[in-house]
Amino acid sequence: MEYKHLGRTGLKVSTICLGTMNFGPFATEEESHKIMDRALELGINFFDTANVYGWEKGMGITEQIIGRWLAKDPQKEIKLLLASKVYGEMGWY
Repeated sequence: MEYKHLGRTGLKVSTICLGTMNFGPFATEEESHKIMDRALELGINFFDTANVYGWEKGMGITEQIIGRWLAKDPQKEIKLLLASKVYGEMGWY
């Protein structure tokens, strides 16, 4: 895997990013966990998500799936750069 330095942070980030947009609506939680496990095995340490992924308004389904995956093995947090964004309406406020 090729890595790049992330600015002046000292972090090395894989040049391939795993997009998680389909975790929930198209990939089950179990499938999503397997995909993330395999990505880490291959050296991909850069995952992208957003609070609106999962497409159920106000739920953050994809982020919940990622959170439960991380909770199974806290050591994964050390290996991972998780990028998120807040661009869409999360709920009815």
